[in-house]
Amino acid sequence: MDTFIVAFRDLCNEFMPILGAICLVCVIILLIKLIKVMSSVDSTLLKTHGTIDLVDRSIEKVQAPLDTAAKLSVTVDKAHDATVETVGAVKDFVVRNAGDIKDKVIAFVNEKSETTDELKEPSPEDIIGG
Repeated sequence: MDTFIVAFRDLCNEFMPILGAICLVCVIILLIKLIKVMSSVDSTLLKTHGTIDLVDRSIEKVQAPLDTAAKLSVTVDKAHDATVETVGAVKDFVVRNAGDIKDKVIAFVNEKSETTDELKEPSPEDIIGG
């Protein structure tokens, strides 16, 4: 067993510098790729900054119409509420005064029917004069 350990140590002494060189080359390649990625991230961020500025300017242009739409919505809501309140008040008035309204409509219809009797259609003898 001691001879195996001694042989393994000798083998490791031979391959250690080679493994160290391979690891060093891998680390260098990794650093080069990392530098390339970081430079591409930097250029991407610069492009993104321009896009964000463009979006900010577009949002500023759209803000005024959005404010107008919000004000219009509030006005429409107020008009709707007033209409609902008015219709409710008219309904309540009609329900409370249904008898009086019915009497006035009947009187109006009777009055119209009396005036139409007086203004009846002329007969053909009235028109010809006979």
